[in-house]
Amino acid sequence: MLLLGGGAASRPARASSCCTPSGWLADSLSFLGSDGARSRVGVLAVSLDHGDTLLSLNPDARFIPASNMKLFVSGAFLLQAGPQARGVTEIAGSGKLEKKHGGREQELKGDLILRGSGWPDVYQLLLPGSRGLLDSLAYLLHEAGLRKFGGTLWIDGSIFADEPYGSGWAIDDIPFSYGAPLNAVLANGNSATLNVTATARAVSLSLDPPETPLRITGRVSVAEPGAMPVLSITREAGSHVLRVTGRIPRGTSVKRQVSVPDPDSTAGLFLLGAMRRNGIEARARIQSVPAGGQAPGPAIALARLESPPALDVVSMVDAYSLNAETEALLRHLDPAPTGKSAAPALRRLSGYLMEAGIDTLDVSFVDGSGLSPQNLATARSFVRWLEFLDRAPALGGIFRQSLAAPGAVGTLEKRFSDLAASGSLRAKTGTLTNVSALSGYLTTQGGEKVVFSILSNGNRGSGSAARAAEERIVGILSRFSRERLAAPGQGPTRMVPR
Repeated sequence: MLLLGGGAASRPARASSCCTPSGWLADSLSFLGSDGARSRVGVLAVSLDHGDTLLSLNPDARFIPASNMKLFVSGAFLLQAGPQARGVTEIAGSGKLEKKHGGREQELKGDLILRGSGWPDVYQLLLPGSRGLLDSLAYLLHEAGLRKFGGTLWIDGSIFADEPYGSGWAIDDIPFSYGAPLNAVLANGNSATLNVTATARAVSLSLDPPETPLRITGRVSVAEPGAMPVLSITREAGSHVLRVTGRIPRGTSVKRQVSVPDPDSTAGLFLLGAMRRNGIEARARIQSVPAGGQAPGPAIALARLESPPALDVVSMVDAYSLNAETEALLRHLDPAPTGKSAAPALRRLSGYLMEAGIDTLDVSFVDGSGLSPQNLATARSFVRWLEFLDRAPALGGIFRQSLAAPGAVGTLEKRFSDLAASGSLRAKTGTLTNVSALSGYLTTQGGEKVVFSILSNGNRGSGSAARAAEERIVGILSRFSRERLAAPGQGPTRMVPR
């Protein structure tokens, strides 16, 4: 058992495997036992150039991986779809189009059908300030000449089964964007922005987009300048009431990302609002296509929008650790043309992992995003998977470039500042209560390519001790030089565990 953090000792948690550190850098892990609070830790670092082990500790023990789970899903999605594949979201019209003003403008007397592709909406993440999915579609409708619409707006999300949440997700996560429900449209990740602004005497609360179907209750008070903002946000399952309490300093604004209820109907409200902002008179009722049903037809395509290439989509999903979006990528592994669901997708994912040579006993999954604490995986499984992806002919070594880098957008933006300039680290973080993980690729100062995984469970407090340990281990790996460490005839203490 290795130790992280501070605090009183407690009974050690049982581990599926326990061993002493091994590898070229085995002695460097002694610092992990120097504090006081007990955590289970698994570490494996392997040279991609030489195939030998640099660091190994409990590599075959299973841990809750948190968002490191996304590495399995996003890699399998790229293998199946291909890096340059794109999804297509379409708006079709059913009914009569009447031309006006010399044919330059049109009025639709009938229905509109929004057909979701199930691909994540990452336009504004890739190009900040650009239009998102629904604003782009509304703009294209206006450019096509549509000026008036007053029928029914159908939301066709039939490509996915009705599974809004991943298995094992906590009910406490529902109000927040990281616990947003899944659907086939996924506009802005099925989330909205809560804006809280304190003036001299009062606090105003609003939602963006303004069409977000949530009613805000509660009370936020004005604090003195310099005070820390404190906000509590809750929403009951199935409720449209967002309760916000707390305090923020006078003259400041705070933004929080919240999830939306009923994602299909909310997507319809968002689209109608975007149409109005783009100069289209739109008064319509919103209707979801029922499971196994069909939208009215025949229909003519009025606007279509391709997603960014799959590699760009994956890069944003992994960099920002997007949960609902990863659940969408997982469901695309299901070969069914419609009604794609998690169970067959997870079976397909297992097939990819077996192809990579991963022991099926090393992993146990219930969702795709890692938000569920019921997932389990070993450091060995992550290292083998990352090795496999790096050498997969279909990817040509580009998967590593899709991961977050220090100083760039995403979860590593403010970490590993000493490695930001070199571009030597590409990795995926993972965080849950008492869980921290970091897996990815590293190029040492001597130019040697390394793949690694660091998993810890049972962390106490804020998790800062676990993150500090991750950063120290990565720093040790980055400075590794086998020429400096190896005496004549001496090698690593252990090869890659198999």
